[in-house]
Amino acid sequence: MRHLRSLLVLALIFPSTLASQSVLGSSGLGMKLEPLDAIQRALGGVGVTTLTATVLPGNPVTSLDVLAPTITFTVQPHWGKYSVGSEKGNFVGTRFPLLGFAYPLGTDGVFTLTAVSQFDQNWSVESTDSVVTGGESVGITDTFLSDGGIVAVQAGWARRWSTTLAFGATLGFYSGGLTRSFTRAFDQETADSVALGSPISPFATGGRWIHSGRLASLNVAWDPSSSLLVGTTVAWGGTIKVDPAEGAEGVRRKVSVPLELKVSTTAVLSPSLSLNVGVASSNWTDLGDPSINAAGAGRVMSYGAGVEWEVTNFWAGGFPLRFGFHRSVLPFRFSGKKVKESAISFGFSVVMVQALGLPLAAVDVAFESGNRNSGAFGETFRRLTVTTRVGGR
Repeated sequence: MRHLRSLLVLALIFPSTLASQSVLGSSGLGMKLEPLDAIQRALGGVGVTTLTATVLPGNPVTSLDVLAPTITFTVQPHWGKYSVGSEKGNFVGTRFPLLGFAYPLGTDGVFTLTAVSQFDQNWSVESTDSVVTGGESVGITDTFLSDGGIVAVQAGWARRWSTTLAFGATLGFYSGGLTRSFTRAFDQETADSVALGSPISPFATGGRWIHSGRLASLNVAWDPSSSLLVGTTVAWGGTIKVDPAEGAEGVRRKVSVPLELKVSTTAVLSPSLSLNVGVASSNWTDLGDPSINAAGAGRVMSYGAGVEWEVTNFWAGGFPLRFGFHRSVLPFRFSGKKVKESAISFGFSVVMVQALGLPLAAVDVAFESGNRNSGAFGETFRRLTVTTRVGGR
């Protein structure tokens, strides 16, 4: 219960921990974040199959082999550069995209509880210009600020029905908020020199919205032999309700998040080498709201592949090295163009405590280098993902 209470406390504060992210978060529901830990990030995966028992949102089957109540915590600093035409800039931030808890139910079942960033809407843009007032040109600085995001909290259950077949399911809800503001500030020295009946004051406007809704998933894993594992996940995104905060003005919206199908396979090529390949597909066309539909990218695909090579023993267990590649089309357009993302990755794991050949405490690390492109917009990024897994009573 101590583990569960800690997770619930973190889940309650989770929506406020996001830092500033890419300006791509300004489109549709924001920047969609894949609920992946450092192992899947390093392998370029889609979060369906893994040889290492872990806790992944929407897929409790990956937790069937945990030996004891286990908590996972993932932190993800990232940084990069962007360009829009001749305009260039930098961005940097840190987010806590994944919290997970798994509790074994005997030797064939498991219960999971997860909280994960689903959509990020943290971005800011500042531009300078001038306006003619009282016959003189007055400099202005416009600042657009968006602060918020959507978190998915899910409870899951999985069971191994035979030596080769396992099923799982999750139910959950969305939670989050969004605050957006626009501020125009005038160059005070120039503004004071303009002969007006009253001084020029800064102008500001904005609003706040609350997000809510439900989601679910179904999972199947099949391992016909000791060297092959195949998994499938069908994730139902439900409907996200966007309501103005109490006392605020605004329009209520309902956005339908499409079904997402994920298929992955892991093949053991030798005792120290394995291959992971996965693909995911969803259709972001008819989302139930005209303004969101205009930003939808239609059917999008993402796929990834990676290899895991256990080179030696280190500390309390094996020391696997991972290399991967991931490519995807993002769900929302930017300036009317589809956004394509690709990245290469590298990672490893350090096992600190092990029992019966399975890790009870470990740290997984992944580093990604990639880019996003959409018409005149381009972005390069670096992303570090660190997952800590701790099990015990």
